[in-house]
Amino acid sequence: MVKKVVDGTAGQDLIDMLLDRLLPLTEEEYLESLVFALKNETIRDRASDRLKEIPETVKTAYVEKLEANHRVAYFIILEALSRKNQFIIARAIRNQALPFEFLLKIAAQGDVHMLEALLDNQIKLIAYPEILEEIEKNSQATNFIKGKIKEFREYYLALEAEEIPAEEVLEEVKEIIIQEQAEQAKQQAAAKEKPAEKAEETDELMAIEIVGQKALNTLQEINKMNIAERIKLALSGSKTQRMILIKDSNKMVSMAVLESPKIGVDEVILLARNRSVAGEIIGRISQRRDWTKNYNVVLELVQNPKTPIKDAISFVKQLHLRDLQLLSRDKNINPTVRQLALNYHREKSNVKK
Repeated sequence: MVKKVVDGTAGQDLIDMLLDRLLPLTEEEYLESLVFALKNETIRDRASDRLKEIPETVKTAYVEKLEANHRVAYFIILEALSRKNQFIIARAIRNQALPFEFLLKIAAQGDVHMLEALLDNQIKLIAYPEILEEIEKNSQATNFIKGKIKEFREYYLALEAEEIPAEEVLEEVKEIIIQEQAEQAKQQAAAKEKPAEKAEETDELMAIEIVGQKALNTLQEINKMNIAERIKLALSGSKTQRMILIKDSNKMVSMAVLESPKIGVDEVILLARNRSVAGEIIGRISQRRDWTKNYNVVLELVQNPKTPIKDAISFVKQLHLRDLQLLSRDKNINPTVRQLALNYHREKSNVKK
């Protein structure tokens, strides 16, 4: 039903039921449908009135979604700007999956509090410095805000990109490329309805030297980029590119990898397992509840010595009996974590008995 409204094929009966809120839709589905219904001039006013009835909590949650429809998110942002709703705007600013053009709109029309919130999104400001120019044009930009922009330009935008050493990333990147080739081969085989064994035969997916050259070429391309270009790539690039950029010495670049709307839990597990990843990255992963809901992420974080001890301790109690036993014998992890794993193992073993 929503799709019919979106693509303009909905009949009048369906439109009337939508406007009377008689359809079995969630508030979010009503929000999406009504925004697309605005395209129809004959019902625009009624749709607009109905949109005012959608709870602000629903609109706030929507602009935080990585998969938010951009037309719907833009409508919410425009409405929030007109109503001076700082709460919704602040949530939209933090969503790195939304186009930077949305931030340009906020920079042009936002009030002083919204402009201050924009200055907190350092990753997008480095990647798209034109946002700063738009803020400066805004009459709401105070001397304090203009001073912060000046400091930002003198520090962050003046930084030069450092070369990412090949020895730090090439072996890991080769593994990622091989995995991606394996996945592609399986998908192609499935599409052609060929046996899975043949999908794995493609010259052992790729000759080792070809994989190595591809990894090196990707690294060399990244090493030619400036900081802004690397951040843009971190947000929108491939898994292989992210695995290289996570090792960038510039904190903003490596943190941008974690902000990418494309990063998956499988990548987060690899990062949490990697002992050579910077402690700040591991710390940020341990703070993301959407990732620490995954058992394998938690398990890897507990075993990584760079995980903040308070986070590691809180994760131990979530582990299964078998993993607690293995951790209690692992001399490579923090002694406090090892002892806690032993205590929980004994406690859970007794409960089981």
